[in-house]
Amino acid sequence: MEFFLPTHVRWDVDFGGRVGRPKRIARQIREIAPQFVELRIEGDKGIDELSAIFTEIHKCNPKIEATVGLTARAVAASRWGYPIIFLWAIEGGDTFSRCLPEDARAVSFAPDEETIHLLPQVLEDFAESGAKELHLPNVNAVRALAAVGHIPVASSGQFREMSRKLNPSRISLVGKRIVVHDFFLCRLLRNVFPDEGGKRVEFSGCEAGSRLAYVDWDGNVYPCDSIPIRLGNLLETPFERIWGSPQRMRVVEAIHSVPVDCDSCIAHSGCRGLAYFASESFDKRESRDSQEVAASSPKSR
Repeated sequence: MEFFLPTHVRWDVDFGGRVGRPKRIARQIREIAPQFVELRIEGDKGIDELSAIFTEIHKCNPKIEATVGLTARAVAASRWGYPIIFLWAIEGGDTFSRCLPEDARAVSFAPDEETIHLLPQVLEDFAESGAKELHLPNVNAVRALAAVGHIPVASSGQFREMSRKLNPSRISLVGKRIVVHDFFLCRLLRNVFPDEGGKRVEFSGCEAGSRLAYVDWDGNVYPCDSIPIRLGNLLETPFERIWGSPQRMRVVEAIHSVPVDCDSCIAHSGCRGLAYFASESFDKRESRDSQEVAASSPKSR
């Protein structure tokens, strides 16, 4: 397998009020010079680190996006003038018009087994808002394991039930864009919006372990946030050495051996990585590594 460093890094800066060593992690990310860095910042402690993180990462001139909660500190940070695209994370029950900054360009909503039924309302709110982009990411398996000990992926039945509640006549996608990380949800939305879906609903595709690397709040590296298999830690090992490990290559080979449109995937959020992880197709050692995520939960400390 040919070796390439990731061009896309997704980094959870904080989690449950915890922030690791963000400056050191940012330095390691900068050294591999990715083209695109996605930051997820949950709370005020993460926002407090944003200036230092940006100063370090911006040295390699990547495109930077930050998914942030709807807090006063985050709104203030969006006014600092940094060339960062802010995505505003919508939690279940929030209404766009009541909580989004007036100049918000992009919003994010992660449908899971408890919130998938809210997606029709989210889509209607998005259509009526001034936002131009709606991102629908998969469940973050690493965060979910640390928070609740399992991965709350919506079932295929829940997707079908949700689709029956969609009213295309009330949702106009003109001038807007939906980026979907779930293959089957993307296909469903394109079917619901046949006139606009092909142009307005985009599937981001699977980059796990190849172009994409996921880094958690403690500096642990994974192939993707949907695949809770720890490859190493940036505070202990350089990024390049972690990415060149045989373990990472085995994971990528396993993921790519699965057809995208398969019964196994449809039960796991249209994600080949989640499907493989759930079916225990990776070896036992890798599965044990993933359990460290749950063990590192703030609840267990």
